Amino acid sequence: MYRVHHFASSLEAYEASLEEGPVRESDLLVIASEGVVGIASTDPIAITTASGALKAFPPMSRAMLLAELVHDATVIGRAVDEALRHRLPVADQFLGFAGPSHLLRSSEVRRTLTHSDIMVTTDALDRRIAGLRDRAVTVDPETSEGLFLRLALGQLAGARDRLGIDPTPTR
Repeated sequence: MYRVHHFASSLEAYEASLEEGPVRESDLLVIASEGVVGIASTDPIAITTASGALKAFPPMSRAMLLAELVHDATVIGRAVDEALRHRLPVADQFLGFAGPSHLLRSSEVRRTLTHSDIMVTTDALDRRIAGLRDRAVTVDPETSEGLFLRLALGQLAGARDRLGIDPTPTR
């Protein structure tokens, strides 16, 4: 059996985790007003994207998390399931601990691209844009093919610009 405690603030939850009282190691902490769900310990951690006063963990593999944390996969899974039950966004590195009883909605899943993914994609877009520009020179701009090429070039250039906005590496 595990216990869930609800708090008005993450600071209150943090302090309750450190005091001798009803909150014990591995109990779940829910701070709905801040969108935070965490796990009680001597240094309480947040498993949601919002962390408040609780400790946030950088992205890392499941094995690294289990080695780093004092909590096991079962406790982390319970916290993830509690956050998902409240429809709060879970930090990417913890999503893999979600139990089978919770089906993830498409709005709960975030796809992430690495810096390498972005660089390869922008290179492919640059090559495609160059090819279409070469082709557009030989086509009458008033034809349907010319219109198609203009639209395609505009869409590709827009996509390329969005990818080029200072991609932060997520290694």
